[in-house]
Amino acid sequence: MKRIHSQGFTLIEMVTTLTMLAVMAALAAPYLSLGAEAYNASSASLHTLGKLRNASERLVREIREIDRQASGEYSVTINQNPLVFTRQDGEQVTINVAAPLVTLSYASISGVTPVLTDEVSSLTFAYWQSDGITTANDGADVAFIEFELQLDPGAGGSPYAHRTRIALRNQQ
Repeated sequence: MKRIHSQGFTLIEMVTTLTMLAVMAALAAPYLSLGAEAYNASSASLHTLGKLRNASERLVREIREIDRQASGEYSVTINQNPLVFTRQDGEQVTINVAAPLVTLSYASISGVTPVLTDEVSSLTFAYWQSDGITTANDGADVAFIEFELQLDPGAGGSPYAHRTRIALRNQQ
């Protein structure tokens, strides 16, 4: 009888190879999932930081436009929430905090309260006199407005905070 040489794998070789591949896949899977989790966490952090930067820049632009009246007093109400002021173009602006949202509304646009940002855990305002140390009591002695905005992405992420001090225009 002639023996036929086939070019292939035996069943034992195939089972051994598949078993080794399964063991290697089981060992590598946790490392691959850690990489995916790290990517998702950093992506969420970048998204939150983008929101923080955008909201902070918009608040600075709006607050910098506070109008100084003929009496020398700035048209701003000094309290924590909401911050209400009149811009140099006569527009009344309200910045309101109702966690997790910060809204920015204008008196000339009724019925719409646009959301400036979400994920807010806190937004606080501080008012300073021209020396930058003494707390201002009213619109007549305020020279700087400082705000601290803190966003919390949730889901185990770290909160991010940003503090900015704005010098009001047209100071005497």
